[in-house]
Amino acid sequence: MKTCLRSLLCIAGAVLISSSLYAQRENSKKSMLSVHVGPTWQVGSQMGLTNIEDAYSKDLRKGIAWDASYWYVGKGPRDYGVRLAPGFLYQGSIYKGSHDTGADKIHMHYLAPQFGVFFIREHFQIQAATGIGYQLYKNKSTVYDKPREVEMNRLAGNFSLSGEYFLSRQIGISAQLNWLISSSDSYMTKYHDQTWEVVRPKSGYGYFGQLSVLFGLNYHF
Repeated sequence: MKTCLRSLLCIAGAVLISSSLYAQRENSKKSMLSVHVGPTWQVGSQMGLTNIEDAYSKDLRKGIAWDASYWYVGKGPRDYGVRLAPGFLYQGSIYKGSHDTGADKIHMHYLAPQFGVFFIREHFQIQAATGIGYQLYKNKSTVYDKPREVEMNRLAGNFSLSGEYFLSRQIGISAQLNWLISSSDSYMTKYHDQTWEVVRPKSGYGYFGQLSVLFGLNYHF
């Protein structure tokens, strides 16, 4: 009898310790890592293209984007309420097009610290965020089979709205709308081993950016 009682106490103690450790692990989930991919569109001015015909430039506005972000939310995905959180965002994108005498291959990379508001419910959360960072722009184009590069790196800002459905305490599926915005009065172009600065005309260039609709996963830890 004493042996059985001792065994039961050991089992109960083990269960309590395991439950305590599990609760601590659950309560320690204060961070969130997200990855997304989806379609994106250039908005505003287009600069440094090898062909400025409307049909070509319109088709070149469509591309693919991907992102990765980190958030310090402070509490786990099932701690309901409103949370204010700092974070960091990286977004990359690519736009490609070609024509009879050349081609354009535009790469954009954006890095920024973030500030977000999380509205957390039992099975889902909604998030709004904004940030100010730096956008790297490069067009690795060709003209008559000769390489040509355009660079235009500028300060930029972003606004995003996203929603997540919790699959578990650690994993959720999410969708995000992200808008990047910047402006430029010039860009650098390199062709035939020579580099020029192309300065904005009085009525041109200005605002440019991208609008992306992204889908992916969130990991809470």
